[in-house]
Amino acid sequence: MIEVDSVSKRVNLTLPDVVYEDLERWASLQGRPPANLGAFLVESAIRKARESGELPPAPDKTTVTKEAS
Repeated sequence: MIEVDSVSKRVNLTLPDVVYEDLERWASLQGRPPANLGAFLVESAIRKARESGELPPAPDKTTVTKEAS
């Protein structure tokens, strides 16, 4: 689940031509831009990795630890 107050981030990806062509074709079939479908696919893959335990939970952002110097 994405936090409501989070800010979207931009990521540049380099894809092989054949992968981009498939992404572009798939996005066209769905009537949306390739970037939008790519973002959806990345988000879906991350959600699946979290649910399967492949990606462990992120550390709690409210807890800040500093080592004494």
